[in-house]
Amino acid sequence: MCNQFRLPKLAQIKKYLNADLNLPLVEPQIDIFEEKDIFPNQIAPVLLYQDQKLQLINKNWGYPSPVDSKPLFNARIERFYETKPSMWDESFAKQRCLILTNEFFEYSKNTYHASNGKSYYERYSFKSKQPITMIAGIYDQNNFAMVTTKPNSTMQPIHNRMPLVIEPQELRRWLFQNFTSLINRENITLQVEKIPRKK
Repeated sequence: MCNQFRLPKLAQIKKYLNADLNLPLVEPQIDIFEEKDIFPNQIAPVLLYQDQKLQLINKNWGYPSPVDSKPLFNARIERFYETKPSMWDESFAKQRCLILTNEFFEYSKNTYHASNGKSYYERYSFKSKQPITMIAGIYDQNNFAMVTTKPNSTMQPIHNRMPLVIEPQELRRWLFQNFTSLINRENITLQVEKIPRKK
């Protein structure tokens, strides 16, 4: 499950959305002066359509858990299609957003042994070919969750789930329309880099 992504600078986000994609983004009322890594239970802006406006709104990464204090920060897209109700249903139906990243990170199921005798999971970064990688999200009040789906051939050797990466031409479909056709991400190209462990 993805539990870390890198937030771009606000200037990068505005250039990509306004200039590159020609989207009518309202002037954000937030400040992001430098790239920073975002983890669950931290605040990050998400792109959503609200009050007849396309805007960036700060929300907390993770829904409150109904059973304990740990936030639920990944939502499996398949849950929306199951007959059994879930806590995500209303958000999938009416409250979708986009998470904007420079890259996101995932640990592999493989481990390696370090010279100190300990074992560590291999770690990788992923990003799309676009200047900013957009990931499907859902929100409720002040919280958001990252949407995940089955891994494509790039992700499968590393992890059994992947964030649902959205291409620019799919943006409106995710935010406003039927998103069934977006579940399969096999045609999404991701650039992958193995991250060396810091000594």
